[in-house]
This record gives sequence, structure tokens and C-alpha cells, in this order.
Amino acid sequence: MSNKTISVWLKNESGKIVLQKRNVNNKRFANVYQATWAGKVEDIETVEGAVERECEEELGRDFANKFDFSKLKSLENSEFMIDGKKWECFNLLGEINNKELKNAKIHSGAFENFFFADEQNFNEFVMFDDQKNILRKIIKSGFPLSRE
Repeated sequence: MSNKTISVWLKNESGKIVLQKRNVNNKRFANVYQATWAGKVEDIETVEGAVERECEEELGRDFANKFDFSKLKSLENSEFMIDGKKWECFNLLGEINNKELKNAKIHSGAFENFFFADEQNFNEFVMFDDQKNILRKIIKSGFPLSRE
């Protein structure tokens, strides 16, 4: 059994990181903020496959079909524990403009609108420790990405 997850962080044209927030009806971890999209890597799939599948599940087929996954950059992996099991998270970073972001249809397990993190409001977001650390590093370093 694989204990792997993915978290994809998108930076918008204003330099803010796009986040989802789990809704109050979410059975686990209600009201917790997370990456733009995230999820488990199934035993039968690659990390890349999980990135694409989770994107479609969480943001919709139209968004996933138009998104250029090849422009995602790998960040450092993070680790966390849930129910006594150690998990490894593969973190990726990309860019998106607001027009592209409007194509996303957030899944029913999250609030219907995105939230945007930057240096000024970073501490307001309740997140898992590993994700908060990655978000902090993204914001502090700027991780400049260039569109080719």
C-alpha cells in the first residue's frame, strides 16, 4: 500500500497562492485550507497520474483538459502522520491567470470559491503543518516561474 499524496500550488498573476477550503460538511478536516488541489496517489498510479486525476475530480474536466500540467515544477516533498501512518506528499508549483482560474468548478467537498494567500494574510489560514510549511516557503522565496 502506498502512502503518498500530491499537493498542487498555483500562483496567480498577482503573486498570490490559490487555496481551497474544505467545507463544514467534509467528514474529515472540515474548514481546513489546502493547496489549489490535492489528494491521494492510488496504488495503481504514478504521481503524475494522480496530479491529473485529482485536478479533474476537484476542479472539473473542462479545467483539467485546458491546464498545461507540463509547466508544473516539483518542490520539496513533505511528510505527515495521519492515524499513525506516515505519508509522503509530492508538492508541485505552477502559475495561472485569473481568466484560466475561472474555468475551475470546485468540487462539493470544498467552499465554492478559492482563497488567496500572500505575505500579509498568510497566518490567517488554518492548514496542516506540512502544507503550512510549504506555503510559507513558497511565499517567502517567491519561487519565480517563467512562462516560456
